Amino acid sequence: MLTTTGRKTGQQRRNYVRAIRRHDKVYVVMLRPPALAIERPLAVSFWVWNMRGNPNIRLRLRRRTCAGVAREISDPTELQQAREAICETVHLIDYGECRLHLRGRPSRTKIKDLHRYWFDTSIPLVIELAE
Repeated sequence: MLTTTGRKTGQQRRNYVRAIRRHDKVYVVMLRPPALAIERPLAVSFWVWNMRGNPNIRLRLRRRTCAGVAREISDPTELQQAREAICETVHLIDYGECRLHLRGRPSRTKIKDLHRYWFDTSIPLVIELAE
């Protein structure tokens, strides 16, 4: 669960995101529905606008809540690291996710392909944990 501060209201806003942790960094993506990605490629969710306004966030990972600073990824090397973390990581819950979005029996290959598609049509972000 990702908690941001509303850029206009100052209130705490919570969103559920798929977060992949690699040491002191956590990678997330802002997904766009396929039609929206084509029609309005610059469309951004409210939680990303909130992070742009105030990058200090809280992220609940398993049973622990961590503070961090979020930013969009622009560096090609870091973008590749994020792509690898997001697309090549498969957890048990991803099989259910795959079943919801794709036809047929879920597989590691289908899950990775789905995550690659999402990564390519999304806004990748990194959260640097302040531990």
